[in-house]
Amino acid sequence: TVAAHQALMTSTLILSDKLVPSEILALVPSSTTLHIAKKFPGNAEGAQNEMMELALEGALRGEIVVRLKQGDPFVYGRGGEEILFFRQHGFEPVVVPGVSSALAGPLMMNIPVTQRGVAESMVLCTGVGRKGKAVQLPGYVRSRTLCLLMGVARIKQVLQVLMRPSEQAVADPETQGWRDGAAFPPYLPIAIIERASSHDQRMVASTLDGIEEALERAGEQRPPGMMIIGWSVLALEGEGEVTVLDEDEASPDLEKRDRARVQKWLGDKSYVLKDGLSEEWERLLPNAGSQ
Repeated sequence: TVAAHQALMTSTLILSDKLVPSEILALVPSSTTLHIAKKFPGNAEGAQNEMMELALEGALRGEIVVRLKQGDPFVYGRGGEEILFFRQHGFEPVVVPGVSSALAGPLMMNIPVTQRGVAESMVLCTGVGRKGKAVQLPGYVRSRTLCLLMGVARIKQVLQVLMRPSEQAVADPETQGWRDGAAFPPYLPIAIIERASSHDQRMVASTLDGIEEALERAGEQRPPGMMIIGWSVLALEGEGEVTVLDEDEASPDLEKRDRARVQKWLGDKSYVLKDGLSEEWERLLPNAGSQ
């Protein structure tokens, strides 16, 4: 945003998260001190604490400090923790709103989270349970898009929770996960979107019962990733499909018509793969690494 760009131009110390794209870091003036978090598996908590301490030390020295994050740091991020930490030490931070990947990521792949005739609402959840606990997810609603941030590495468990028959008992919800509502149909579209808006962005889309195989065929994962589940995944593809909500959900041949929708979308393939930025986006997002 314009405000974020101005903050980068006028700061004296920038403390950046590890996954901030190189195109953003390239905007930082060479005269500005830039420190990138050393986050890796097993060190996330230590790296987070280090960044907050460095920010506090800089502020105490009179520096203009920017904590640079990607997306919206208040959507499954640590923005709130940092506000309280700095306030406790006498500094009131200015929060520059970010653009959440939950909304922008799908649109990079031509997927609307809501769409007239397809999706009247969306639910945003995480695919990673707190402190190692299993995921707790909402039930299937035809007119709703489910967006799961993170958790692609645990997709097998997520799929089990989503498609588990409603009558099937769950012995231990904390380890097996549970769903609050109806089971998701196995032919429902799902899109895995990775590194949205980066030059190596990728979308792998299929059905709930076909996405694991599709991911295996697509190759190594490219975190960070998200899952978009629902009819909105195919709404704007090709000629478009915006009649999903015109159907009578009590109709005995609803599943047959829905499967026909999916077949039309997939064609003779079992999944859809979109890899990299389009030419138009390449012009809008020049690669900092090639400059």
